Amino acid sequence: MKKRILTLAILLCACSVPESKEMRIELLLDWKAQMEHAGFFVAAEMGYYEREGIKVEILEGSGAPTTAQLVGNGTYKLGVSSGSATVIARNKGIPVVSLAVINQHSPVVVYSLARKDLTTPEQLVGKRIGVNIGGTKHREFQALLNKLGISEDDIQLIGMTESSPASLLADQVDAMLGYTEDQPVTVELRGERVNRIALSDHGIDLYSTNIIVNESFLREKSDLVRRFLKASLEGWVYAITHPDEAVAAYAAERPESDQTFNRANFAQLIPILGSPEVTRHGFGIQMEDRWQNTQDILFDLGMIETRVEVLTLFTNDFR
Repeated sequence: MKKRILTLAILLCACSVPESKEMRIELLLDWKAQMEHAGFFVAAEMGYYEREGIKVEILEGSGAPTTAQLVGNGTYKLGVSSGSATVIARNKGIPVVSLAVINQHSPVVVYSLARKDLTTPEQLVGKRIGVNIGGTKHREFQALLNKLGISEDDIQLIGMTESSPASLLADQVDAMLGYTEDQPVTVELRGERVNRIALSDHGIDLYSTNIIVNESFLREKSDLVRRFLKASLEGWVYAITHPDEAVAAYAAERPESDQTFNRANFAQLIPILGSPEVTRHGFGIQMEDRWQNTQDILFDLGMIETRVEVLTLFTNDFR
């Protein structure tokens, strides 16, 4: 009898132990993990997610459009996208919402060796430009040419993957399209001086990397989303103000990565994470006019057929 009572007492105690409140979230990146995602790794390293009762698994993606599709159909609930991919997804009826913009400016640049002395878009007329024809960077470049009234026929476009600056270094092209924190940095680490023509400096300034959420999940798990976003943005703010620690946090997860490149990469990334709006309102802020501008550029390029109501694209309510 005593044994039965003892067993019952143990069972009752076991039942009374509260379940762990830690929630698991899979965050699907837009691409392979890089320093462009450092803030999330910092948030994990610093314990910000754990403090909010969340365990975050950071998963590598295969492109922002694919991530937007997978978050929209509910395969994943949260992801990292791009401004253009988010707008295009909403235009197709894919239910994703932007929670915060990380890259406040487009990272697309036309980069060249400094000895070529190419510093303005007008100087690109007649020059050989390496470009992935039809890719995102090419489409933004087309928007730049359209804005400046320069015909694409006046540019010698050389089709390539843009994954390597080898053609630039071999003088097979005069300039290439790339992301300011990526390919040009590779050239600089070889000891070459580089000029960058930032498309964002000439009116083609789409919102870039952003955090997206499945719309239904946002309604059903709003408190969880709020806690996730709070921890993530704190991670990003800490990363920006402590870049060496950000590199270390990323290296801890990706020890095979090139630390010299990571430091140079992040130094180029930090300026495009800020904006006057961020200074006034805080990291991750989204502005209606900036989203409208992003949508207008995509519409003018024929990348979307109609414009959606811009306020359906984003929310600042969870920052």
